Amino acid sequence: MDIGTVLNTMRDPAGVPAHPVLFQALMVITWVLHIAFVHLTLGCAGLSIYAFHRRGRGAHWQRLSLTLTQVAKVGVSLLIVLGVAPLLFTQVIYDPQWYASNVLSGAWAIGFIFTLIVAYCSWFAFYYVNQPGARRHAGVYAWLALALFLLDGLIMHALSYQALLPGQWMGWYAPGGVVDTSGHALHAIQWPRYLFMIGLSLPAAGVFLLAYAQYCAVRTDIDAGYLAFARALGQRLATVGYAVCLVLLAAWQAVQPAGAGLALHPLALLLGASLLAMALWLRGRAPAVHGYRPLLGGLGVLALLAVWREVIRIHHLRPFGYDIATYPVHMDWPSTGLFFSTFIGVGGLVGGFYLALLYRAGRTAGLYTADRRLARLGSAAVAVLVLWIAVFFAYGIAIWVRNNFV
Repeated sequence: MDIGTVLNTMRDPAGVPAHPVLFQALMVITWVLHIAFVHLTLGCAGLSIYAFHRRGRGAHWQRLSLTLTQVAKVGVSLLIVLGVAPLLFTQVIYDPQWYASNVLSGAWAIGFIFTLIVAYCSWFAFYYVNQPGARRHAGVYAWLALALFLLDGLIMHALSYQALLPGQWMGWYAPGGVVDTSGHALHAIQWPRYLFMIGLSLPAAGVFLLAYAQYCAVRTDIDAGYLAFARALGQRLATVGYAVCLVLLAAWQAVQPAGAGLALHPLALLLGASLLAMALWLRGRAPAVHGYRPLLGGLGVLALLAVWREVIRIHHLRPFGYDIATYPVHMDWPSTGLFFSTFIGVGGLVGGFYLALLYRAGRTAGLYTADRRLARLGSAAVAVLVLWIAVFFAYGIAIWVRNNFV
């Protein structure tokens, strides 16, 4: 049996409604947003637990733990929501690989949902009990949540990595000629890759603290000493974190398949150079320097990583004759136009309104009152949302009428 033929046969016979490269680009872009909140959540969760156990060494640690507990709580919600888009785009152009991997480890794929629910509930419990005077054993909720978050990351890593190894699927499905449909095993784990992905949580927490200190600098109700403490801690975490990730990246590259040209690929070298540049840049920064630019630099690193992941996927699947550019295309301009108008109109305007509102409200002590410009933006957001709903239903009704009465 030729696995390449199987892969191409397993493609959706309906094809895709636009050029596959478009979905590939959207997959990469949306993955950056998703993984950014994964790293932010894991980094802030870990640092929150550390700060919780150091409360006796000063009030700054107590406040930091409370703040980062809330950040991680919100971060879980956002990483889940933002994880839907890259998953859907993956299923559009890499559907044979993704579904095969999930079937081979079906118990883990389903268990991911339940463990994530338990982890989120545990973190909420920690959020509830993490108050001044809380006993140390209250941290057990946080440790349980963090352990399950890391397990969920391992499950997603294994499912993604198994999808890159179609040549081994039959051996996993029927080891020794005996069919195993239990789905109880994670068949392939590349530990250096997983540790590198998780390791990026450390500098993520660091650059967040730098931006957080800058963001709150205008607040008169927040102690300047606490913000200086957060800024210095963030600088140390980001500097050390990027240096550690550079080592982990080297370990990941060392286990790349021989002969594929991936170990010293120019893009991998560029990713390593960006990690080194971030570490050196942050190491030399004065504590009072603007805190938003390192955050943007961190997103730039993730963008390179997202492209690098896709290059690795292409190299792994190329020997099997799988090329997304040959995916059947049946151009559907109405649905494509509706998608981008939704993405730009609803996502841009409504999302922009919420972001602007949250940004300004958070920098105001006490009750925040929106100015006229922001109020108009809110009215425009409501209007475009109503328009989008009307177009959505009108489009669906028109198709229904055409298919049933015309």
